Amino acid sequence: MHVVHPVADEWTDRYVLWAARTRRVLLTAPLATFLDVAATDGLRPVLVTNGDAALSPLVSLALRRVGGHWAVRTERGVFDGLSGYRIAEFEDLWQRSGTDRERLPGYDRPTPDGVGVLMFDVYAHARAVETTVVGELAQALVDGLGGAPLGAWGPHEPLLEPWDLPTVTAAARAGMPATAALHGLGEGTFVDVTAARTRHGVLEQAKGGVVLGAYPREIATPVERASDALTAVAERFRPTIGFVSLAHFDVAAGAEPVQRPTAKALEVPLAVVIGPRGVHDLQLDLEALVERHDVSILGPSRTPSVVVRFSDPDVGLWAQLLAFAYDVGPQRIASAVGMDEEV
Repeated sequence: MHVVHPVADEWTDRYVLWAARTRRVLLTAPLATFLDVAATDGLRPVLVTNGDAALSPLVSLALRRVGGHWAVRTERGVFDGLSGYRIAEFEDLWQRSGTDRERLPGYDRPTPDGVGVLMFDVYAHARAVETTVVGELAQALVDGLGGAPLGAWGPHEPLLEPWDLPTVTAAARAGMPATAALHGLGEGTFVDVTAARTRHGVLEQAKGGVVLGAYPREIATPVERASDALTAVAERFRPTIGFVSLAHFDVAAGAEPVQRPTAKALEVPLAVVIGPRGVHDLQLDLEALVERHDVSILGPSRTPSVVVRFSDPDVGLWAQLLAFAYDVGPQRIASAVGMDEEV
């Protein structure tokens, strides 16, 4: 008997597949449902598009959130949308590595007309009181990174409601104890907002990106913007931890960053904020870290926050992040992560 899956075009006990046939792939309600079902069932979601497709930035965020994979189907076969290498079966997307395979044209070097996008992912706590506003953290990060104001929001694309903090807050409260992602868009800006109740309040996560302009050759300006934005967040909110990185996107009409099947520069870290709780849980030796890294200490001495900048291109941005993690201590990081509250 032929069985039809309620949300997937193909499925196994290891993955589920969604085939998009449009040239512009949006985070529609059916696609969002597919990704949610895959995460709930513990299966790898695979998005398959045509070779001329472009993923909206909200689709890119959603795939990151659930650990999804992207495959591109062309007349020449099926290829990994990120690396460009041919795959013989969908499991190759996560099981096979190496460069001894055919590759789609254009993956030998990053696309020259791409844009740099300042990506952020920040967690912050707030009290569970009537005056708590959901979405303000994302709005502050967009402003701090120099992005255009958010203009529309909604649970799926196309986003149809004008961006309005009281309305976003009401939608988040209606979804408690853990809200599904609420999405926002502006000209060259995009965000995901989620919120969940904890034992001591509300934990809000703001993820998204702000187009910086042409992909930069120097990282001084991106690092400065990232550091300034995270410093402002530490002074205004109660962050636990947050990151800003530099990613490479293609660009569509109207300055919208999109993801096409082309080569991209490796995403690199720019700055990290660690709030008072993180400083305490990680048992940070602030004096030692200041001597070895580009660290700013913020706030009162009894409950400080720190902003770490990865500002030396000669050392390498990932190398600086790994060195900082090593000095903090892998066991301490693992312990601090284990102390996160259940929602």
